[in-house]
Amino acid sequence: MTKAIWIRLVSICVLILSLAAICIVEDKLVDTALARVENMCVEIELAVEKNEGIVNGEVASLVDNLEYFWNKQESVMCFVVNHKTIEQLGVEIVRLKTYIDEEEQIEFYVSLEIIKHYIETFQHVMGANLHNVF
Repeated sequence: MTKAIWIRLVSICVLILSLAAICIVEDKLVDTALARVENMCVEIELAVEKNEGIVNGEVASLVDNLEYFWNKQESVMCFVVNHKTIEQLGVEIVRLKTYIDEEEQIEFYVSLEIIKHYIETFQHVMGANLHNVF
């Protein structure tokens, strides 16, 4: 083989390894963020049960923490995933805060379930797999 062919082969290998590394980092970033949001939702549910309602400083604080965490993650994740897709989750988090203010417990639970549904859906859609590559 000639020198030019070897250079091309090395270039292709470097490119493939770089793409694989980017996919692995993206997958870990998304999985970690979504797992943390899911854990925060469980914490909120436990606080609601413990305090027998949503009109409570602890619940409001947990929802504020969720919103703060998601805003930080959303700004990072919008570089690796479609921003319009992950924006839906942020909208539901804002709704949680509204439902606390309006003392709408049923809507609060529905919104929390929608957030958990988005997390489950995003974990399937946003992960690195052959379907997403092609």
